[in-house]
Amino acid sequence: MTRTESEQSFPTIQRTTGALAQSEYIEISPALGREYSGIQLSSIIDDNAILRDLAITVSERGVLFFKDQDIGPSDLKRLVTRIGEVLGHPKEAGLHRSALSGQKDRHLGIPEQDDPQILIISSESQKKTLKDSLPAQTSKLASWGWHSDESHEKYPPAYTAFKIAKSPPTGGDTLFVSAYGLYDRLSKPFQKFAESLTATHHAAEYLRARENGVPFEEDVPRGHPENIGFEFRQSHPVVRTNPVTGWKSLFGVGWGLVDGWYDNMPEHESNLLRDFFLSMITNCSDLQIRRKWDDNGVAIWDNRAVHHNPTYDVVEGERLTFRVTGIGEKPYLDPTSTSRLEFLSKQ
Repeated sequence: MTRTESEQSFPTIQRTTGALAQSEYIEISPALGREYSGIQLSSIIDDNAILRDLAITVSERGVLFFKDQDIGPSDLKRLVTRIGEVLGHPKEAGLHRSALSGQKDRHLGIPEQDDPQILIISSESQKKTLKDSLPAQTSKLASWGWHSDESHEKYPPAYTAFKIAKSPPTGGDTLFVSAYGLYDRLSKPFQKFAESLTATHHAAEYLRARENGVPFEEDVPRGHPENIGFEFRQSHPVVRTNPVTGWKSLFGVGWGLVDGWYDNMPEHESNLLRDFFLSMITNCSDLQIRRKWDDNGVAIWDNRAVHHNPTYDVVEGERLTFRVTGIGEKPYLDPTSTSRLEFLSKQ
């Protein structure tokens, strides 16, 4: 079900049914993150009950981790597609295809580099294409990279599945922060203020890459008929409701706002808010976790529940990953929705 302005209807909150009750796991931190053992994702793709509970758990815990996975890139696509099916995503919402898919890393020598729905991320390539942005090569702070995947799209991704094909000895970690926790950390007056705001997310880094000769894919829909064009700019609510959990999260933060802005504000006020919300991420270490990757490790996260930030610090070896993202709903704020903290306090 999708929201309409006239009826103010919202999706029905979903809860787990116990299909994963026998699966062993450890919590990474109180705020977010869980690691399952004994699950091969390749074997549960067609199990509706397990897959549905798995997806709901992703939305509740923000990010799930799985070690030693045999799932290949093609089945990773099918996994994300099936998650959308079991949760009832709109049929128009498919897999995102990055505009950067036109850039082929021929040195990789793998067939998946020609699939626009599989984003291949190589630390060796990033040293070239992001050379003006990487903290290790410039004086920039690493915090610039905090983001929710492709937030500049009108219909941004919901779930991301991420597999490490090759991990370096050190470096190339990923940090995650709870977007639910960031909202809960605000005072009640500031929560109300944030709920009144919208912000324009702008991926100007893509435009700069294009101007520098990085090849882009042709102008085709990127996972949704309305995700099209090369503006890479879209306004979203600063606080959004996750349709799966019904919890509020802080959405208007991070990389999408580095070149973006808070709407209907002069530049100095917009910059003030941008710096404040970014400081919330960097100062709230209890809302963060940091993942050191191993070969064949997989993570699935909900972009509505967490923001993440890779460390661009690979010196020896290469960090090579496959990323598949499934498009979700157009971000919205349900005024009757609750925060994660309020929900847990009533349990």
